[in-house]
Amino acid sequence: MPWLEQTALQLLDEHRALGRRPLPVHHALRCRLLESLLLRLAHSAPAGAGRHPTYERFVNALESNFRELHRVEDYARLLGCSVRTLSRAVRAATGKGAREVIDERRLLEARRLLDHAQWTAHAVTAHLGFTDAADFGRFFRRHTGFTPAAYATRPSTPDR
Repeated sequence: MPWLEQTALQLLDEHRALGRRPLPVHHALRCRLLESLLLRLAHSAPAGAGRHPTYERFVNALESNFRELHRVEDYARLLGCSVRTLSRAVRAATGKGAREVIDERRLLEARRLLDHAQWTAHAVTAHLGFTDAADFGRFFRRHTGFTPAAYATRPSTPDR
């Protein structure tokens, strides 16, 4: 898993960079890197466990297309399999539904973007392919308990 080593090394580098950046930026970077590492680990099978090749292809397709493709049907079509086959492969590998995995990836990106002052909720809405800001707002609030604006303006904390 080259991504595991790469992300772990980035996290270690950021940990060693304490004092070289403003503290809120340092904490935000460490949190995002750790969040990325944990999300990737949560969606990987234990060592030695044979993963379904459809799931592997899905993860790669999701990482490349989560901004444009939002439905399980879209990924099934892209991978040339049925929705049922894709759903079974994802559930076997993660214990979660394919839709949930897609939503988690979009949410991770939304949170990452909203943590940076230059991204507004409107810009994130367009970037992630939501039909309108209200749709994005409902999605974000359902998953985080915050509106995008409230999330973006909340006080900075070390665990942010």
